Amino acid sequence: MNTLKQFRSKKKLRQLDVANYLGVTQTQYHRLESGKSLLNSNQIMELCKLYGCTPNDLLDFKQHYQIIMSEVFDGKK
Repeated sequence: MNTLKQFRSKKKLRQLDVANYLGVTQTQYHRLESGKSLLNSNQIMELCKLYGCTPNDLLDFKQHYQIIMSEVFDGKK
């Protein structure tokens, strides 16, 4: 499950609820949540306010960093 969906589920919100909060259609939000579109900086900040988290938490930079580092070190073996 991706991070945006996890945060939304914890708050018991529907995609339509978050879409309305961001001022986009449900289809546009679905594309963001499924990774088919990218969040802009305003959307990131608004979602952080809604979910009470940091951009790092919202975008799951820790996981991305771990994946990149494992690829770097696995490639050096």
